[in-house]
Amino acid sequence: MNFNLLPNEILLTFFDYLDGDDLLHAFDGLNARINALLYKQYRRYYFDFSVLSKRSFDLICQQYIPLIADHILALHLSDSESTPGQISLFFSYIPSLRQFTHLRSLSFTYLRSKDILLNVAIELPYLVQLTHLKFNTCSIPDYDETDFELLMNNIWNLPNLIHFYLYIHKEREQLFIIPSKISPSLKYLSINTEKLNWNLINRLFQHTPNLKYLRAHIDCSKNGDGYIGSSFSTLTSLNIFIAGSHSSKIIPFLQDTRNLHHLNIRIAGPNFIDGYQWEDLIRNYLPKLKTFHFSMTDLHFIRLMTKAEIDELMNSFRSSFWIDEHQWFVRCIGDRYYIRFEAVSKAFRYAADTLPSVFKSTDSQDNIERLYTPMSSISDETLFDRPISSKICFPKLNSLSVKCPINDQYWSMVSNLQQVSSLSLHLSTDLSQSELQALLNRMPHLRLLTIHQDASLPLPMSLFDCTFPSSIHYLDLEYCKHYFNEEDCIILTHSSLTSQIKQLDILVKNRESITILVKNMPNLSTLCARFTDEIIFESRPSRIRNNVDDEIILCKDEDIQWLVTHLPSTCAISRHPFCVNHLRIWIK
Repeated sequence: MNFNLLPNEILLTFFDYLDGDDLLHAFDGLNARINALLYKQYRRYYFDFSVLSKRSFDLICQQYIPLIADHILALHLSDSESTPGQISLFFSYIPSLRQFTHLRSLSFTYLRSKDILLNVAIELPYLVQLTHLKFNTCSIPDYDETDFELLMNNIWNLPNLIHFYLYIHKEREQLFIIPSKISPSLKYLSINTEKLNWNLINRLFQHTPNLKYLRAHIDCSKNGDGYIGSSFSTLTSLNIFIAGSHSSKIIPFLQDTRNLHHLNIRIAGPNFIDGYQWEDLIRNYLPKLKTFHFSMTDLHFIRLMTKAEIDELMNSFRSSFWIDEHQWFVRCIGDRYYIRFEAVSKAFRYAADTLPSVFKSTDSQDNIERLYTPMSSISDETLFDRPISSKICFPKLNSLSVKCPINDQYWSMVSNLQQVSSLSLHLSTDLSQSELQALLNRMPHLRLLTIHQDASLPLPMSLFDCTFPSSIHYLDLEYCKHYFNEEDCIILTHSSLTSQIKQLDILVKNRESITILVKNMPNLSTLCARFTDEIIFESRPSRIRNNVDDEIILCKDEDIQWLVTHLPSTCAISRHPFCVNHLRIWIK
């Protein structure tokens, strides 16, 4: 059937299945009728710039957005290592958000500019259709409380906002600033950095009266932070982390959340809630609770619980309420540093890299081998240097850290590497290229390769003679402690990695090395390069000076200008926001 014969209604419905980039790439300029649909009638554009190439990003921002700004429903901007400098570049193309009059979802990832964040805060009142707002893994070291208060008030004043996710790391930890506005619509709130205390809980709910979901960190390290009972009747899902020695208000607080359906609670402190207390709370105050996950960790480094104390606490979770009615099983895991009690579920994942010295479970079928079976990641390269039960295996790994040479115990326990997508390789002097090749051959879906090498040892450049899986798109050489000169870069570009790598992190001797990499790696889209000498962190770039007054600037402005003239004009070159001798180049 001729696509062009389909009625407009069907075409517009079909457009909904494509994101904005694919839609415009496929249909722009096809004919006058399709263009009229794209630019006059279609009003549901979604753009996730975090996954776009620089070429597509530039084209959309410069050519398309001016024509369809009021038709865009969602924007996601990211200043990640794969799209460095994207957020600043976006606002250089489009200085104001006010033209996005129908925007419903706005998301920032790795935003690091105080000026941009303040500009967003000022313009939020114009985005009256916004229902979702997200600041994910953002870092603003010099952001002051006045600006943050403006941001919170403008967010709480949005008339249609339902979801708000906040993860902004600041230079100083501080309590969450409760806005003075009352949100008429906010129902789902995640606060991942700023902390609450018991004094702030009531105020937060008073200013968010429709709140159904809360994720937050409660700091009860100060005894003076008292909790005043209230009723949080709208709350149906709660995910909280509670830290501190003064945690006696936990149960009174939970008693006021009678409509909870889902509870995920992590407690770090010396005061455990035993099974009898949890049972009484759930039976009498949380009748609607369907899913319950908890973790309680003893942070007493001086004296851990005795065996008798552990057994007593474990026995409190063996009643019919736990075992028969709900089948909520509890594990106790510990070593010489901590004791942790956790509710076991199908979603349970053991994150530690060390074998526990204490392991108990209320599930009669549970054992230490079962603890490791679902593990998807091993980040301790020395794990297999220690004696491990031969019954333990890791069949579901997707992230792995390995030290070469690899011992025989490793191969007996990690037999299936088909799913591994991330490999962290720790090299030694007696590297066997054949052994490394055998390892790589067993990882057909490997996407990220990170190489570690002690600074005192030379990097064996022969490793690049290996045949690497064609699936590798990201190569991280920053941890190999070897600064690549021009000859090294030529060797690297002659390896089997040359045609497949899209993202490269590397240490370089000079700016000429950078040009060799960019010009000879045809699919390279992002290059993060750090110059020689020590890493210099600087959270306030305005204080940086040239090589005067004994301040070291390894990557000078003239280096950047030199690269601008020697690299393709489409490249966006910027310094890392917090490391002044670290260049990030967004190539294509």
